Amino acid sequence: MEYSNLINELWSKHKTYNPFTICNQKEIPIEYKGIDKPKGDTVYLFNKPIILLSDSISESSERYFVCAHELAHVELHDGLQSYYTQNHTTCTKTEHEANLFALNLCEKFYEEENGKSPEYFDELHREFGVSEDMMEYL
Repeated sequence: MEYSNLINELWSKHKTYNPFTICNQKEIPIEYKGIDKPKGDTVYLFNKPIILLSDSISESSERYFVCAHELAHVELHDGLQSYYTQNHTTCTKTEHEANLFALNLCEKFYEEENGKSPEYFDELHREFGVSEDMMEYL
């Protein structure tokens, strides 16, 4: 699945690729909680998303990738929460999609912040906590 159109739409509306700023402008609350696995989750209260992030990443660069991953669930999978938690195949597919979206968003955020594309995967890992298992998708 190609995410550039959705990511470009987010840029057009929010003028940034920063997942925290996008969530703030979309009025999606982000709360840090004592959760460890997974390091992020999206829950809905009165049909409104709330992104939960682990306290353990609150000061870590990883918070960007995890926030982007959860933003992907809101953008790509809105309304599917209860379905994909009950269906392993759908869960695996939606997690993969969210990871790819987050990777693409973080890559664009890197370009926004640095004025150039990352030359090495380590730059994305270090600045935004992009998971090392995402290296093969660049």
